[in-house]
Amino acid sequence: MRKHRSLPGSLFGCLLGFAFLSLPAAAQTSAPNEWTWMGGSSTVSNGGQPGVFGTLGTPAAGNIPGSRIGAASWTDSSGNLWLFGGLAYDTNGNYGYLNDLWEFNPSTNEWAWMGGSSTFPESCYGCIEGQSGVYGTLGTPAAGNIPGGRSDASSWIDSSGHPWIFGGFGADASGSVTYLNDLWEFNPSTSEWTWMGGSSIVGEGQLGVYGTLGIPAAGNIPEGRSDAASWIDSSGNVWLFGGIPASFGTTVIGYALLNDLWEFNFYANEWTWMGGIDGFSVNGGNPGVYGTLGTPAAGNIPGNRGGASSWIDGSDHFWLFGGTGDSGIYDSTGNLNDLWKFDPSTNGWVWMGGSNTIVCGFIECGQPGVFGTMGVFAASNIPSSRSDAMSWTDNNGHVWLFGGAGGPPSGNYAALNDLWEFDPLTNAWAWMGGNSSTGSNCTSPDPISGRFTCGQPGVYGTLGTTANGNNPGARSGAASWTDNEGRLWLFGGLGFDENGKYGSLNDLWEYQPSAIQSLPTTATPIFSPATGTYSTTQTVTITDATLGAAIYYTTDGITTPTINSTQYTGPIVVMATETIQAVAVATNFVNSAVASAVYTINLPPPDFTVSTSLASLTVVPGQIVVKATVTPLNGFNSAVSFSCTSGLPAGATCSFFPATVTPSGAPASTALTVTTAAASAALHRKSSPLFPGSALAVALCCLGWKKRRRLPMLLLLAVSVVGMGLLNGCGASPVVTSSEPVTSTVTVTATSGSLSHTATFSLTIN
Repeated sequence: MRKHRSLPGSLFGCLLGFAFLSLPAAAQTSAPNEWTWMGGSSTVSNGGQPGVFGTLGTPAAGNIPGSRIGAASWTDSSGNLWLFGGLAYDTNGNYGYLNDLWEFNPSTNEWAWMGGSSTFPESCYGCIEGQSGVYGTLGTPAAGNIPGGRSDASSWIDSSGHPWIFGGFGADASGSVTYLNDLWEFNPSTSEWTWMGGSSIVGEGQLGVYGTLGIPAAGNIPEGRSDAASWIDSSGNVWLFGGIPASFGTTVIGYALLNDLWEFNFYANEWTWMGGIDGFSVNGGNPGVYGTLGTPAAGNIPGNRGGASSWIDGSDHFWLFGGTGDSGIYDSTGNLNDLWKFDPSTNGWVWMGGSNTIVCGFIECGQPGVFGTMGVFAASNIPSSRSDAMSWTDNNGHVWLFGGAGGPPSGNYAALNDLWEFDPLTNAWAWMGGNSSTGSNCTSPDPISGRFTCGQPGVYGTLGTTANGNNPGARSGAASWTDNEGRLWLFGGLGFDENGKYGSLNDLWEYQPSAIQSLPTTATPIFSPATGTYSTTQTVTITDATLGAAIYYTTDGITTPTINSTQYTGPIVVMATETIQAVAVATNFVNSAVASAVYTINLPPPDFTVSTSLASLTVVPGQIVVKATVTPLNGFNSAVSFSCTSGLPAGATCSFFPATVTPSGAPASTALTVTTAAASAALHRKSSPLFPGSALAVALCCLGWKKRRRLPMLLLLAVSVVGMGLLNGCGASPVVTSSEPVTSTVTVTATSGSLSHTATFSLTIN
């Protein structure tokens, strides 16, 4: 690997003459699957083109960044393209590590110089210099702050629209040029930079602090590096993998690379070492652990590498392709074409394609590509080994890969200009344009390595006009963007101009993938019921208006659905608060937008009811059996015990079998047995109704006999005898009758913890 990118010796002279072409402000005329040369020069002249900076902060048609390699780039929320630094030419044609900041507006096709320096502080013959950084106070933004000039830094843009850059190879606060580990944030609204972490001076901590695996800490920091792969996930966390370490340039003579994985949280401003080896290895080392193709495993890890291509898919999976590194099979180092996928939810890697070996020829180590038929996806297709390729993600979630540095193992070192499209849903590549061979256009041998560099020249056509034959020349280390319309943009790099001359480029290209215009979009899935708050369990159905569309969904509220997610085949029961996301996929259609529904389920607490099988019954003394049933509510599933708490007849008992029941999604019952004694009803004695004359008879009996009224009294006595037929002397005689039925209301109590409910039934015993 190199500390800086190799260029012909003539590049290191000063005061070179350059020619450039101004950018037209005309409307773009791009067509699907075709390139359009949009600005900059079609030639490298004496190794590169100087920049035309114009007035700071003012866009103009004639403005153009100078030729450069390894610039940082990002796209803002308005679709404007930003460029920072690189190994570049300043306004005077001097060559080194610049810290100039540029903004490009695709709608006006104009560049504006937005910050940093347009020149180097001094020139020197045959050397490469860098523009020093102005760090200010850690964590404090200031108008004068600016990162030092650098190439191959990692860059992201956060949810607030603030760009961040980390490391790269360039100049520190003192102007010393080496591998950096400083972290910077840029605020576009104030045009101010803030130094957020890492070292401002080479030798003061740039070797990194790993801490404990998986544990974030304020003191953690990756060591200085360039050419690292990076991603930003849907939660706004940054991930960083591998690269060329600072140790290579400071303490070790040899070839060193990294395969450590880091996560950075913007809000906490903390790094976490998440995997890989905590350091570098000389002459290869840290080989890949591939496992089984397509199968995740805890021990899988890509080998150490720099210059890999990286992207993130709609499911928050990180992808990594190629780079310069170590396969691990023969412990050999060269250009790779292995494809990896990382799932941050499991912190696991999967080897998804390409080769796990490196074949070494006379000049280069690597693997040839399998191109197949142009425009046709196939599982067997794979780009050749390469590093520093350009990559984009289009509006359909497909990844595009262009060029890079590599070449077949048996041939010369090469710059590439082949264009590839990758579909993450099918894990298949399609060769979409450019050349499948490097051709015979080669440079003179490098005076140090003695090797040639071969590659295809560019076909520029007419500035601003799309044509089927247009194609950028072979190159590596260019800047790339995707705008808000899904168009792909390419700027500069190290490669071949239209005359086949090799050098640093500043040409601007635009490519429009066919999917933007030619394919209809699958209808967005529809949920029923819709998003809302519910007090009962919901049964959710998902439908799609596109005929024949397949629907895939996730329920964790985080993972974006793909064709690898669960396919919808029937209603989904939602028993607790849950977020469902769904995507629809149909043949010859662009995948639908991801639909999302949030179901907030506020169920009452778990409970139950108890009931008996009969409301009332009449029985003779003995045993009677009644069924008591517990019905669960709101997911209740605990044990319930029973008792008869009131209403049993005297001398009666009750028992339950089983003594406890546990409902689990359905009612559960027990048999209640009531046992009563033999006839226990009280006997009642009753006086017979008195004959109407009985009172008189009693009176006569008690008053005695009056002789002087003998006859009337005889008549009265006769009547009284009839009335006294039920009397004995002066009192009534007892009469025995049958017992009456006894009726009780029996209460059954069911208890589970603090919950208690009752049921009653009426019991009559004859």
